[in-house]
Amino acid sequence: MVSAARNGSPGRRGALSGSVSDSGPPRPAPEDDEPSPMSGVRNRNVLVALHGRRVHLGAVELGRLIAGALRAPLHGLVVSSEPIEPSDVPAHLGVDPEALRGVVLHVHASDDLPGALASATERREAAFVVVASEPEELTDNPLGVGCLAARALEAAACGVVVIGPAHRPATRLRRILLPLDGTPSTAAAITPAGELARSLDAELDIVMVGGASPRDDAEDAAPVSTPAPSEPGAMVAPLYVDQPQHEWPAFTEEFLGRFLSAIGHCPHDVSTRFFLGRGAPAAEILRLAGELASDLVVLVWHGQLADRHGGVFRDVLRGAPCPVMVLRR
Repeated sequence: MVSAARNGSPGRRGALSGSVSDSGPPRPAPEDDEPSPMSGVRNRNVLVALHGRRVHLGAVELGRLIAGALRAPLHGLVVSSEPIEPSDVPAHLGVDPEALRGVVLHVHASDDLPGALASATERREAAFVVVASEPEELTDNPLGVGCLAARALEAAACGVVVIGPAHRPATRLRRILLPLDGTPSTAAAITPAGELARSLDAELDIVMVGGASPRDDAEDAAPVSTPAPSEPGAMVAPLYVDQPQHEWPAFTEEFLGRFLSAIGHCPHDVSTRFFLGRGAPAAEILRLAGELASDLVVLVWHGQLADRHGGVFRDVLRGAPCPVMVLRR
């Protein structure tokens, strides 16, 4: 595996953990639907879906981390077939009230949880939605996640973070794994990931993966998982990745400069490491997520599952050892 690093200078840090609010019990939502004061620049609200027979507290903690980094309010959506008071939400969800401290609660009386989540996401102008994938929902869904998580992925225009039942609650997001396929259309969707990494003071691990490269026919080297050009401006791996003195340093600089900085608008003070994947893209992403102890994997999805890109997306979403953030292109 070939890698390179780029160290960013110390940047402005946001809060990394803790309640959005310093004190007080879970708060009912205000009567109006006023957006966050910072939403004039870009959406800043974070919404967590509170659902299931026992709410996934890891989703709440992950929402707190993201909201704290963005200095944003954390909203919690509770959908019940019968009206309930916000003060009764902890008992309804089977959690200690302290677990929801500082969360702005929105209670909707409805039998349509996915519809209520889609509506709340749009109304709250959410930058990110955090959804737990409930094990009892893992049936025939093509995405291999719970029905609510799947609906959020299909419908939301903002970033969706899926946390699985086996994922441990995060205390800090230190390492973010970001696969890129060397195409401008994918890089154009990653801006939220770079901004979040800077706010969290996290390191971005970039791995280049994709289709088969021209090196597949080389007799002296195993194939790598880099893409053949599939759109204008796409890049493929250099021919001599096993001899870094030839092309690798220049390629790394050009790749990060073009796709991470120029197109992806990643802040320059975010520390990054760059890896070239070998073999099947999904297997490479999952392997690196484990070896690098990633706290979050970021995937860019075009909304389809039938093609190769969709298959990689589904396999990583199902098998990632940590929560997955999905950005749409």
